[in-house]
Amino acid sequence: MKNLKNFSINKIKDMQILKKLRFILVVLAISLFACHPYLNKILPYAHDLGYHLNRINEMCKQIILGNFPVLIHSEILNGLGYANSLFYPEVFLYIPVAFIYFLKFDLIDAYKIFIVIITFFTFLSMYYTSMKIFKKKQIAWLSTILYTFSLYRLTDVYVRGAVGELLTFIFLPLIVAGLYEVIFDENKKWWLIAIGLFGIANSHMLSFAMTIPLILFICLINVDKIFKDKKRLLNLVIAAIVSVIITVGFFGPLIEQKCNDKFFVDGNSREDAQIIKDRATSIDLALSNRLKVGDGVNSNITDAALSEGIGIILLILPVLIFFSKDISYKNNRYCIQMLAIAGITYLMTTLLFPWDKLQALSIIQFPFRLNIIPTVLLSLVGAFAFYNFVKNKNDMTVIFTIVILLTASNQLDQLDINVFDYQLEQFMAGVGREVGMGEYLPEGVDLGDVNLYNINDKESKIEFTRKGSEITFEYDNKELDMQINIPFIYYKGYKAYIEEESGKVSELLVSKNEQNAHVLVSSDEKLEGKIIVKYEMTNVQKICYTISFIALFALGVYIVVSIVKNKK
Repeated sequence: MKNLKNFSINKIKDMQILKKLRFILVVLAISLFACHPYLNKILPYAHDLGYHLNRINEMCKQIILGNFPVLIHSEILNGLGYANSLFYPEVFLYIPVAFIYFLKFDLIDAYKIFIVIITFFTFLSMYYTSMKIFKKKQIAWLSTILYTFSLYRLTDVYVRGAVGELLTFIFLPLIVAGLYEVIFDENKKWWLIAIGLFGIANSHMLSFAMTIPLILFICLINVDKIFKDKKRLLNLVIAAIVSVIITVGFFGPLIEQKCNDKFFVDGNSREDAQIIKDRATSIDLALSNRLKVGDGVNSNITDAALSEGIGIILLILPVLIFFSKDISYKNNRYCIQMLAIAGITYLMTTLLFPWDKLQALSIIQFPFRLNIIPTVLLSLVGAFAFYNFVKNKNDMTVIFTIVILLTASNQLDQLDINVFDYQLEQFMAGVGREVGMGEYLPEGVDLGDVNLYNINDKESKIEFTRKGSEITFEYDNKELDMQINIPFIYYKGYKAYIEEESGKVSELLVSKNEQNAHVLVSSDEKLEGKIIVKYEMTNVQKICYTISFIALFALGVYIVVSIVKNKK
């Protein structure tokens, strides 16, 4: 009898494993289907593609040079170096870098696989979130299909090449699930909020800037429930504190650089309110349903503009919620709130919103970036509304899934893909693709000055050797004060050492050359010897990276222990 019981238990476990395996295979198949324009030898052009390919390529070069973690992209801008890693989070880019470094994939294949992986986890994230909120597999399936094949997400993949925002699509649903868990549900998995914020902070800073107000607003409109149960308030505070600690690895070094210097991104003239108002989406484009390629962003010229909406299907389905008698604010409070927030944020993307009067919001650069919020929320609400509206739920779920997949396939097949027909190196060359708009360049930088010289005698160039973010040269001029211009763009963290003939090694003073924003090495003494200039971790970077690493490890242990406890 005991053997029979054990056999039954093992059989059930095997069936559960097979179910999970089958689900994973289905998700993988759908992910490949969503990325099928990439399943060939050609890489379609996208607006930010060159920039992100350069990021991956530069990280790989730095690791080959022995620089880990990557802090400076030293092989671009004629070797002047660009601190991309300190300003634009690159944690998840180590995934395609690993494909190149360990598995010897080429850059294009590594990028394509990375997009498939992002799509795969986007699917899982939304499915988990929908199950957490609605507890219905049919709703979870529908919301996930809607989300994965949403117009704005596909635009980010194939038109904009916005890798940072694509990664955000994975983590924003987890925050929505975490807020529901703490405010309305069992109040156990507060760490979903922390994981979501860590993921977004290390994916796309502007998305993070949009997510924080979203969280605060949801908490504000539910303040009665939060304060009614002090444990809910406590867990929200814990989630906030943990989020700060695990994200300090990115924000700490960033703040250090920003406090030490002024960069192009800080200039108000670049993205003032008037410019962002001109970039707001026209009503016809907001209602557009076609995946469209545009060479630039111009909402006033419909034929040349890219897709700036979220798709008709996500605008229509949620309306069905008003035709269901069983849905009320009392019983479906979070769902109604998501619908309202989605409506507000979608309105903010358009010309109807007074962007010229809200200059502080111009940080997001393009109003259509806000589309990620209604895309997440309306995918959830739309699936829930459809499920409650139809009578034959199982059949309609299957039929509707097929319709979405066919529609998405038609969109992707008709996409006017511009393929670059020249070599990859040619495509990635040039400042525009190497560093984007150069937002993280110090103000006043001279990108044409690539020489090493004493600023008191600019005509006499000094020969040097460079390896990554390290320059070595011999200096023997005792006649002039030591003030040497080093052909590195200045960022805090550069150090300089001189080794004299006697073997004595001394540290030299490193500062910013105000004439060209390069590294300036100087000394009060007139020294001779071998000088080495290189980028090293600052104390702030070391402390912040250590804190984040330890906190993430501790959080991981806590999550595993909690899950094991709940299962028991």
